[in-house]
Amino acid sequence: MLDMERPAVLQLEQVVKKYPVSGGELTAVNGVNITVRQGETVAVVGESGCGKSTVVRMAAGIESVTAGSIRVMGKEIASPGGHLARQQWKQLRRDVQLVLQNPSGAVSPRMQMDRFMREPFVNWRLCSRQQIDSSIRELLKQVELDATVLDKFPHQLSGGELQRMVIARALAVSPSLLICDEPTSALDVSVQAQVTALLRRLHQERGMAMLFVSHDLALVSQFADRVVVMYCGQIVEELPASLLGQAVHPYTKELLDAVSQIGKAKLPVTYDSFSSVSQQQGCSFLDRCPVSSSVCKRASVPLREYHPGHWVSCLKVNLPGR
Repeated sequence: MLDMERPAVLQLEQVVKKYPVSGGELTAVNGVNITVRQGETVAVVGESGCGKSTVVRMAAGIESVTAGSIRVMGKEIASPGGHLARQQWKQLRRDVQLVLQNPSGAVSPRMQMDRFMREPFVNWRLCSRQQIDSSIRELLKQVELDATVLDKFPHQLSGGELQRMVIARALAVSPSLLICDEPTSALDVSVQAQVTALLRRLHQERGMAMLFVSHDLALVSQFADRVVVMYCGQIVEELPASLLGQAVHPYTKELLDAVSQIGKAKLPVTYDSFSSVSQQQGCSFLDRCPVSSSVCKRASVPLREYHPGHWVSCLKVNLPGR
């Protein structure tokens, strides 16, 4: 079990993100709280469009927040008045590294891999110029690549090789937090397993914190410490990955059921489910919930502790001892 006394690397508190749309606004993220501690892997899962990638962009400082607080290594990066000086923003860029779904989007097609790998060493002055070559080769060894890839351009590498290069470059600056936004979904199944195993090994060896975003519960259950389940911009359940089989929220159960049933159609998500103009009254999962009743239409419910470390937002779940 993770030591809860470890320092928090990332803290999101009551984070909200709204986008203007015709006739009103779209609430993409609504009151999200997530903490990632040193050495911990937290997985954020949910269907496409649930807001998990928006959370990632805000945590990485790419998107601004509408409301709420985001702290990285104890430094506020989001709330009003939480402006960082230029040197602090520079440090943030080193503390937090991002690995995206499509590795080709992280590399210029005209950039040779040798130059791609050298940039962080030069920009951050990580070591002397005489040590750069050996440092790059050590990184390639860690991601299980041969030094011959340095002579190639992105189009000459496979998707798996290119993603390994992106991971190696992210690790060059020894980040405190590695954010992975569905880093395997654009890869073949066999390559997905290799990259996932690589990330798991690197996490264990380096002891860094990781925020891993995915739609695949089966995948994250293999290496995450905790799982945060999102639906329509809200967290509906949070629990240790080892207890996924004991999930109690109807939506989490539906996701688990979709994993276990081969050939089951993908769960539908529509733009209308986010109530772009006005917030839906009651539970956001109401229209799809198999156990909903009239009480679910009247009021939503905040996350409540079901068991130690296990939180759920559902009026139909009876809390033990209550």
